[in-house]
Amino acid sequence: MNWLFKEFKMRIILISVLTILLFVKCDDDDSPPFPYIYFNVTLSISNDLLNMNIGEYKFVDGYNYGVGGLIIYRYAYSDYLAFDRACTHEAKSTCVVKDDPDFSGLMVKCPCCGSMFNVSDGFEGHFGSVFNGPAKRALMPYKTYFLQPNSLIVYNN
Repeated sequence: MNWLFKEFKMRIILISVLTILLFVKCDDDDSPPFPYIYFNVTLSISNDLLNMNIGEYKFVDGYNYGVGGLIIYRYAYSDYLAFDRACTHEAKSTCVVKDDPDFSGLMVKCPCCGSMFNVSDGFEGHFGSVFNGPAKRALMPYKTYFLQPNSLIVYNN
C-alpha cells in the first residue's frame, strides 16, 4: 500500500512539472508577430536600383512593398538580398529604419525605438541582424529572383 501511495505521488509531481513546462514561454520576445503583406514587384536594376555595386544597399519605397518599404542589398553579381525596412520591434510603416550617421553604410537605425541593424558585408551572412535592441528579431527577409539582363523580382508568398 505504501508503494502505491509513492507511485501516485510521483505521477502527480510529474504531471505538475509537465503542465508548468507546457505553459512556460521559451523566448522572451513579447513583440507581436511581423505583419504579412503579400507583394510581388519587379525592379529595374538600372533605374530603380541605380546599378548599385556589390556590397551596396538601396532603400526602395513603393505602394505595398512590405510593411515599410524595402532594403535591397547586392551580395554578388546576380545575388541580391531583400528585407523589409520596418523595425521588427514596432512593425509599422511609420517606424522604418534609416541610415545611422554614426555608422554610415554599416548600420541602419529605427527612429522609433532606437534599434540598430547590421547592413554591411563585414558580418557576412548576418545582413539585417540586430546589433542593438530593444528589437530581438532580424529585419524581415524577402525572396529575390534575378531576371536577366536587368530585372530583380522581390516577393513573399
